[in-house]
Amino acid sequence: MYQGHPNSGTPDFQHFQAIMSSIELACSSIQMHVNPAAAEATILSLSQSPRPYQICQFILEKSQVANARFQAAAAIRDAAIREWVLLTGDEKRGLISYCLCYVVQHASSPEGFVQAKVSSVAAQLMKRGWLDFTNAEKEAFLYQVKEALTGSQSLDVQYRAINFLESLVSEFSPSTSTAMGLPREFHEQCRASLEQDCLKVF
Repeated sequence: MYQGHPNSGTPDFQHFQAIMSSIELACSSIQMHVNPAAAEATILSLSQSPRPYQICQFILEKSQVANARFQAAAAIRDAAIREWVLLTGDEKRGLISYCLCYVVQHASSPEGFVQAKVSSVAAQLMKRGWLDFTNAEKEAFLYQVKEALTGSQSLDVQYRAINFLESLVSEFSPSTSTAMGLPREFHEQCRASLEQDCLKVF
């Protein structure tokens, strides 16, 4: 199991490097159909680990293997949804902001499927906390997106901002949202809140 905390201080570079290498090898093994069961178990252990956020961010920033970055983003999503009630407000906001910043900073990356995944993770986590976040917190997230969309940014950044908004609208539509193990009423409340209070920002 790969443990890490989003605010646990300076990471152990060698330890993180070793974990990243094992995830990269697992991704390559799956692509080459070499011992796929063991490879899938390695990847699954990342998303099932307690608080794997720091190592996942390390992989997203450092790995040269696009599929490894994709799996790291997926692990952030799985762990955060599972541990949501255990995370502090700062941790929840930090994970969403990290994903939004990552998409902007890597907007010109040729591996668009990784950026799309990170956008999707940001949208899902934003929705998971939507009914708990204050209006100011919601507006701060959406301001980040609006700045990317309308500021003096490159076309790549604007495209990624649009991609995020598509993910967000999809998540807030009950017919296309991720289940998250929550009742339908939660999804309906989120949709109504987004439509009434926040889409006017754009």
